[in-house]
Amino acid sequence: MNCGMSLVKYVLFIFNLLCALCGIALLTIGIIVLVNAADLEKLFGDYNAIAAPILLIILGSVVFVIAFFGCCGAIRESHCLTMTYAAFMLILIIGQIVIAAITFAFAGDIASVMTKTFDRIFLEQDNVQVNRELVDTVQMNLQCCGPRGPADWTPQIGPIPPSCCESGVSQCNAGNAFQTGCIAALEDWVDMSKHIIAWVALGVALIQLVALIFACCLGNHIRNERRRYA
Repeated sequence: MNCGMSLVKYVLFIFNLLCALCGIALLTIGIIVLVNAADLEKLFGDYNAIAAPILLIILGSVVFVIAFFGCCGAIRESHCLTMTYAAFMLILIIGQIVIAAITFAFAGDIASVMTKTFDRIFLEQDNVQVNRELVDTVQMNLQCCGPRGPADWTPQIGPIPPSCCESGVSQCNAGNAFQTGCIAALEDWVDMSKHIIAWVALGVALIQLVALIFACCLGNHIRNERRRYA
């Protein structure tokens, strides 16, 4: 094997070794989120919150298996394993482009469900302790207050909680509370997330396209070498 193909071989091996580690990381994150999915079910309402961590687990497993084919095909100089890896990569690239398109298409629906569910949870928080904790979590993380602003904390609902203010504020009130409503904050968060997910998916797809080209070049070189010495 010449110098150029040796370089392609080891670049492909290292790339897939890193992908295998990423697959294990996705698998681990998916399991952790699945174990703690109760809060997500509250916020997503009718949407199945367990679907996201299960998807992460499946994706992590698929990435690991594909990376395994890539590592073995490259280091063992196997034409069959390398071309199988190339075929899997092509399917994965197409899948990621589809995921990016679906994310853009359904982001509005997801935002609508989340905001409606937050409205319901906000009104029911006096009856369910978990709802109060979830409202506090959303307000602290998104730096918002009430569904539409601090004015939503009426005497019937309760006083403005500390989660509506910056940490360290001794007495949280309408004057020093976050002025952004959580519905607007959730919509902004979903909009930002959809762009991040879509662009990351497309960026990763471009990197995988380079790996696909490398795999095809290496597989073709291995086949030609075997024919030459057959």
